[in-house]
Amino acid sequence: MIVIPAIDLRGGRAVRLLRGNPEDETSYSEDPVAVAVKFQEEGARRLHVIDLDAALGEGDNRDAIQAICHAVVLPVQVGGGIRTIEAIGGVLERGAARAILGTAAAADAEFVARAVEEFAEHIVVGLDIRGGKVMVKGWKEEGPSLEDAIPMLDEAGAPRYLVTSIARDGTLEGPDIRLYTQVLKLTTTPIIASGGVRHADDVWALRDLGCEAAVTGKALYEHTLKLSQVIRG
Repeated sequence: MIVIPAIDLRGGRAVRLLRGNPEDETSYSEDPVAVAVKFQEEGARRLHVIDLDAALGEGDNRDAIQAICHAVVLPVQVGGGIRTIEAIGGVLERGAARAILGTAAAADAEFVARAVEEFAEHIVVGLDIRGGKVMVKGWKEEGPSLEDAIPMLDEAGAPRYLVTSIARDGTLEGPDIRLYTQVLKLTTTPIIASGGVRHADDVWALRDLGCEAAVTGKALYEHTLKLSQVIRG
């Protein structure tokens, strides 16, 4: 079980949104590169970086992403606004180890198949879930149901899924165990869980369910969880 610290970028800062709401933002650092280096020093094995501006169609944080990738030796998975083959190539060229596909993947399994054919294990398919639906376009619009999306994406060859519970994201209310139980019944593809992690017991619960990894941000920033508690899990 790998715990992956999250760095969400907005306007060049490391921030967290509550349930994806751009109007409910907490800023944690003006220097996201320093945050990344600190997570590396604390024992992180991978980093999760999301360009919120790109996801929301409000610009991008490409320079900050490249700086983070070059400042650490850890593999970095990057998401936010990656909707074309060219965008995937661009983020990998900037130093990312994986590109997370969101809106484009949920709406177009053929795109996922093309991406996997070209970039293989460098692809992660993001599924942001609210009320059993995959949410797209910055979590503003409903896409397909979870039951429809996963078989379609499995057939397209998705190497792994990043499944986010929007209702739990940034809340420190614990992960949505029911959601991940459902997802793990629908696929044998590796699952990265995201949303709601507050302390070590949540990590172990996700591990025991069968999740490959857990992304957490706010728990680390608010010190309800320390990487030293879970890096050996």
